[in-house]
Amino acid sequence: MNMRSVVAACMLVLSSMVCAQSVAGKKEVQSQIPLKTFTNPDGAFQFNYPEILIVCQQQTQGARVPAKNCSAYHPVCDAETPEKHTGIACLAYPKNKFTDTDAFEAATFSVEVLDRSVTEQDCLAKPPDELFEQRARLRIHGVSFAVFEFGEGGMNQSVGGHVYRAFHGGKCYQLGINAATANADVFDPPARELTKEDWAQVNGALEQARDSFRFLH
Repeated sequence: MNMRSVVAACMLVLSSMVCAQSVAGKKEVQSQIPLKTFTNPDGAFQFNYPEILIVCQQQTQGARVPAKNCSAYHPVCDAETPEKHTGIACLAYPKNKFTDTDAFEAATFSVEVLDRSVTEQDCLAKPPDELFEQRARLRIHGVSFAVFEFGEGGMNQSVGGHVYRAFHGGKCYQLGINAATANADVFDPPARELTKEDWAQVNGALEQARDSFRFLH
């Protein structure tokens, strides 16, 4: 598969993710799955997440475990922005009846903070990489987040998703929802592609964590 085809496949995944973001799908996930709470150790923010999501632990060498859920050819636990940042939390969707296929590698919700000091204007500006496209802002619990969509591919694998940025307490926070997939046709026999209904389940869980994010002070 050439690079143009890989990128096209990646954008198809992004399209499926966007189409899957139905209100009905979100309500179904929210009503059926018990929640857990993550609070940042410094008390700056908190979010709730469905208990089916797997907490990815960072090892000393930088890898995330369990690898089968938290790692892929393209990194998924940290937003794909080029600026150096520190990961605070990463939650992965598990392998289950919706994602039990070699075409699905990983999907995560993550929270990071930029390492360098930035102004609010710098924080909310489009990342300096042509992969990113600015989208309409999203308001979460009264805070306006700048939104950027991205997608890239290579070696029959692709990653796509959204980055959400907000400036708070002198820091630039970024939330990320990422999904990594593989070209289904490289497997023998070809792997099953995720349907829009499958993506609705995946994104419903990840977006529930995103939509519950709130700063505590």
